Amino acid sequence: MPNLLKFSAIFCGLSILSFTASSSESDLIIPKVNEEIVLDGELNEPFWANATKVELGYETRPAENQTAKVKTTAYIVENGSSILLAFVAEDPNPEAILASLKDRDTIWADDMVGFKIDTFNDKRKAYNFFVNPLGIQMDSVEDDVTSREDISWNAIWYSEGKLTDSGYQVEIEIPFKVLRFPNTQGKKDWGIDFMRFYPRDYQYRLAYNQVDRAQSCSVCQIGSISGFENIESGNNLEVTPYASGQRSDSRDPVNAPEWQNGDFEFDGGVDVRWGVTDNSVLNATINPDFSQVESDAIQLDVNQTFALFFQERRPFFLEGADYFSSNGFNLLHTRNIADPDWGVKYTGKTDSHSYAVLAASDNSTSFLLPGAQSSNLASSENFESNAFAGRYSYDIGEKSQIGGMITHRSGDDYSNTVASVDGKYYITDEDVIRYQLIHTDTDDSDELVSTSEEYDTGFGYALSYHHNGRNWSWRASRQELDEDFRADLGFINQSGLSRDVLGAGYTWHGEEGDSFDRIHLGGDVDQTYDYTGQKLEQESEFWVNMNGPYQSWIGFGAGVRDAWFSNETVNIPDADCARDDGGCWFDQNYFWLGANFRPINSLQLGINYNNADAVDFITGINAAKRMGYNFWGNWQVTRHWFFSASYNVTELDGDAGNLFKSDIVNLNSTYQFDKYQYLRLTVRYRDVDFNQNVVTDRSDNKAIGRQLLYGYKVNPRTVFFLGYSDGGFEDNTVSQFERTGRSIFSKFSYAFQM
Repeated sequence: MPNLLKFSAIFCGLSILSFTASSSESDLIIPKVNEEIVLDGELNEPFWANATKVELGYETRPAENQTAKVKTTAYIVENGSSILLAFVAEDPNPEAILASLKDRDTIWADDMVGFKIDTFNDKRKAYNFFVNPLGIQMDSVEDDVTSREDISWNAIWYSEGKLTDSGYQVEIEIPFKVLRFPNTQGKKDWGIDFMRFYPRDYQYRLAYNQVDRAQSCSVCQIGSISGFENIESGNNLEVTPYASGQRSDSRDPVNAPEWQNGDFEFDGGVDVRWGVTDNSVLNATINPDFSQVESDAIQLDVNQTFALFFQERRPFFLEGADYFSSNGFNLLHTRNIADPDWGVKYTGKTDSHSYAVLAASDNSTSFLLPGAQSSNLASSENFESNAFAGRYSYDIGEKSQIGGMITHRSGDDYSNTVASVDGKYYITDEDVIRYQLIHTDTDDSDELVSTSEEYDTGFGYALSYHHNGRNWSWRASRQELDEDFRADLGFINQSGLSRDVLGAGYTWHGEEGDSFDRIHLGGDVDQTYDYTGQKLEQESEFWVNMNGPYQSWIGFGAGVRDAWFSNETVNIPDADCARDDGGCWFDQNYFWLGANFRPINSLQLGINYNNADAVDFITGINAAKRMGYNFWGNWQVTRHWFFSASYNVTELDGDAGNLFKSDIVNLNSTYQFDKYQYLRLTVRYRDVDFNQNVVTDRSDNKAIGRQLLYGYKVNPRTVFFLGYSDGGFEDNTVSQFERTGRSIFSKFSYAFQM
């Protein structure tokens, strides 16, 4: 450990010594006007004639900074309270424009225009705003430091679009109050780029800025714009009260077949968002609305030894979530905070300093108990705990960063504290080092964790080097988490192990007229050891994938793996494996292939197939064969109606024959009446059939969940929902499919902006 600490200290020192002030002359000047905009897509306001005019002259994908195939012009001004933009997108075949009415953040397949803006001009993070030809919005936060894009971020802004005989036009208004920017007077320099996505035979990306594929960052390459003198975010106070009601009925088909009718239950609360300064935001909530209106897609949990991951969707936690992201492990997964009475969060950035604090009181406590080859869930619905998370990061030089994070969760006779330091250091534009050191301290309560699973003081680290060139890429990484490591507010489902990975790849970029615009070949080798030094896994794999016509993607991969389990877990005497003194080795081969394409722009089809030697965890730990495939599709049937479906099949075969077969179906059908309201039908179906001659202690099970939801959404926080859902099952205890629950629910919230 001392050598590791010394090694990380060297990296931190190098990062600090690399600090250099950077400045560049702005590419564009934004004019200020004293007029308001009427959003109609017409561009008939007089100020557009004096706006800064930008041509999106480059095709950056699939071609490499070639002349754009179609003409797109952007106009930009500001009026002291908002950024105002307009786009004129010309098209020689306007009948091919894909413009659909959808819920916000779902227009990824449509024609669209937009821009990204780096308000701190730190070349690390940017807001993305996009609009389709009908004015439907999509927004996100892009972070070069963590290499993530947070599409769950939602802001209240305004847009309108209009189809024309020669293409389409859109107008956009972004209030300064939804942005965070330096709290300084005078002229400001912000990073900016303008983009258009033009989906035809290929998904063309057109932009104002060129893209250097030899650089391993995106936001760092955008241009700049100057202006915004003396702007302020204004009276940036947003109060969102909500009210909800629900009635749920239930029945037990075996013991109590009559419906037990529930009472209507009502609830209410309020969320507050206050822009304390132009660059910091305070969020608070009392009796917060943490209901999840739309259901998660079903995942297979049979023959799995690790916990499944589900995304966070709740509004309070999504605001400013990017400020808690670190360069490594997921130390804050806020779905672990299940039933809080209150919550408060403060996030912001001043010069090179970013900071974030979160606190909440939780009535229900649950977290992962990680292990080297499996994880378990500790949970108690009646165990109250307090949760805290804090993060600080410092920008170094032009693109590097160092940061620290603390999380703490505690209740009666229970506490878990995690402290970490992490960073990202650019050696060159192509070469990047990431590092993270983590210390944990745990004191368990018998109510949550049995004494046989005691955890104490833990330690972990991750270190990686990446080279991302225009053609060649390679990487090396090592991570280690000791047996007492536990992060109760995060999502880390393995500990007590170390893993080393070496990998490389080569990418061919197509030329004009080539069938495939990108072909990538890669591979890696890795080894995993547990905390005693016992090797658990050794794996080598390769893959190839390519992008081509019809917006297609085709991929194939294969590998070999040796996996080890101890004698304590391999409890079948005649297990088909290579035994040694301490356990049993399983020799495994696997391959996979996948493809998706768009035969027409409005329809996307995909297929995935995998075949692998596996391990049977159902009848013991034995050699098995796993086969799985899935078909999926997304179809914009009409401008108003969108339909998506997936069908997943998994089979596991052991020495005694088939062990189980699973069929999972996820269906979504949405009819969007206009920009604001929709009706959505969701169906989740799972059918797991066990071989009763081999698996005698498990019952076949069919389960279905259905939901019909009407939504009216003025903006991300002013919404009305009315829905009905039900569910049921069929297994060996009943003779037919039986419904077990039904509910009707409603929610209304309104965002008051002051």
